[in-house]
Amino acid sequence: MKRVSTTFETLISALILTLGLYLLNEGISNNTWFASASLIVGAALFSLGFITLYSAVRSVLSHRAMLRHATGGHRVDKAASSPSDGA
Repeated sequence: MKRVSTTFETLISALILTLGLYLLNEGISNNTWFASASLIVGAALFSLGFITLYSAVRSVLSHRAMLRHATGGHRVDKAASSPSDGA
């Protein structure tokens, strides 16, 4: 199974998050028969959007760290990592 692109995942999660916030706002401001359903669906979409956005950001950050490690972009202080001279 191929991994979904991180940009696509970020855009979809932002869209779901925005839709969830909109439904939460509509559910709070209206006193119609579907206000409670709107609140429930809005809360579910908001939490789903937040979770997927967190996953996408975490994926981007871990990918950058992996690339930095693979290309040797990190520096290791040799003096700090070597044992003391037995003093």
